[in-house]
Amino acid sequence: MKNILIIISLLFKVFVFAQIEDKIQNLNPVNSNALKVGEELTYIVRYTFIPIGEIKLKILRKYKKDGRTVFETKANIDSYEGLPFVDLHSIYTSHVTDKFYSEFFFALDKHSYGWTFTKYDFDYKNGYVVAQRGFRDGWQVHFHDTVKINQPIQDGLSIYYFARGFARQQKSFDILTYINENMSTTKINFYKQTQPIKIDAVDYEIDCVRLDGVLGYTGIFGLSGNYEGYFTNDEACIPVKATLKVIIGNINIELKSWKRDGWKPPKRS
Repeated sequence: MKNILIIISLLFKVFVFAQIEDKIQNLNPVNSNALKVGEELTYIVRYTFIPIGEIKLKILRKYKKDGRTVFETKANIDSYEGLPFVDLHSIYTSHVTDKFYSEFFFALDKHSYGWTFTKYDFDYKNGYVVAQRGFRDGWQVHFHDTVKINQPIQDGLSIYYFARGFARQQKSFDILTYINENMSTTKINFYKQTQPIKIDAVDYEIDCVRLDGVLGYTGIFGLSGNYEGYFTNDEACIPVKATLKVIIGNINIELKSWKRDGWKPPKRS
């Protein structure tokens, strides 16, 4: 009886892996060159016209895992000092494949009582994600869970790169996300029509495409609900402007500076 149960368990794992692998193979990014090691992007965050913080994104390295190319990405999210209504400091790390889904996620978040960590390890071979949360001091784990999955998953940072990989087409996606230890679905609508967008960092209009949708989760600083963004109409597909809903209302995010070999925002012709 024990041997039969082992065989059934192995067959189930093989079935789950095959199911996930099939869905991975069906992912066809439009902008396969969007991920580039060495890229650094800085965004300014405004509430109405008030600058309240910055987001800095980096692609640190790439490596091979199970035959796939994986990129290690990092985001530093910081509010400016002295603001009466926000004190936010977080560091995200996401390992994103060349098919634009998450393999691993790690976050550090500052609170009044100290720093906490969150870690998600996506095991697609066995069909589950292992989640841990705890305090950075002593790396004390106070939450641990294992959740079954049957398709590629996005975390709170990898979904940004997914959008870059799949923009510049007329298509909608329902994206499965695992954020704050909850599985949810985020709606992304991509549009192919181009639009001129102006930002402070350049003195010309940038050729962009639009996306919008609805977040199915509540993220950092109460991030939720409807969103809208404009991405460059080129293979880098870099976001230049976005509007998001958080605790205090809508915030506007705008590209401030960049470092990417051979790249500058494409000029609208």
